[in-house]
Amino acid sequence: MVARSRSKIGKAKRSPRRPARNNLALPLASPSAQREALADRLSQERAEAFQAALRPQGETDHPFKALHDAVREAYAACDALLDELQPDPPLACKRGCIHCCYNQVALTEPEALFLGLHLLGTRSPERLRGLADRAQALADGLKGKSWQEIGMIRHRLPCLFLEDGGCSVYPARPLACRGWNSVDERMCLLSNLSEDALTPIENHPIVREIADGIQTGLLRGASSLGLEAGYLLMARATALLLSDDPEKGVMDRSADWLDGKPFFGRKTSW
Repeated sequence: MVARSRSKIGKAKRSPRRPARNNLALPLASPSAQREALADRLSQERAEAFQAALRPQGETDHPFKALHDAVREAYAACDALLDELQPDPPLACKRGCIHCCYNQVALTEPEALFLGLHLLGTRSPERLRGLADRAQALADGLKGKSWQEIGMIRHRLPCLFLEDGGCSVYPARPLACRGWNSVDERMCLLSNLSEDALTPIENHPIVREIADGIQTGLLRGASSLGLEAGYLLMARATALLLSDDPEKGVMDRSADWLDGKPFFGRKTSW
């Protein structure tokens, strides 16, 4: 699906309880240069926050907790900003609408590790092993395919975490999911039915750009600390995290990444 910007948009809704630097103070239909400036500002803020959170402060600091808290705060910042928006026309996105859950989402290393830690805390060992098998099968099926090729078959590839008509990892969903939006559910349905990777979806661009800016901030923060920083498909990341013993896999992968090792193998094909 291809995002198509909406030109007739309302204004941002401010919240007096939040710090001034977090208020958008920007119309939803602002020129692209203004939206890009906002995304750059958010990226810089998140990069600085991520650096500060993961930079060792003392011997008692626990790096896993620091990583978890840094990503959780990034998600909270994104959600708070999106809550301030008052889209016109309103978003068509709601629980039970799962058309976008048939896209294969890319996420960053911090997001992938946050997801892994979330899975450890919410799923039994048996469910994790089943998820690992499904993730590996999906990752194998996607290997070597271009984004356009994946888009052409997306109607056959539901997200690993789509369960009972909703997202089973909603609190830990990646920023790409938080930023994707549509103002017309019918267009999303037709996009899936058409099997056309280039079908346009009318949306509010600032919603995507807020999420993109914060995601870029996580990458910039990780890179500045000498950590591997890039994108990979969520199916591939999940398969890597849960391979062999899921609990040991998540903890080992987190430790390796925080130690500067290229666990996610950006030099290899996803």
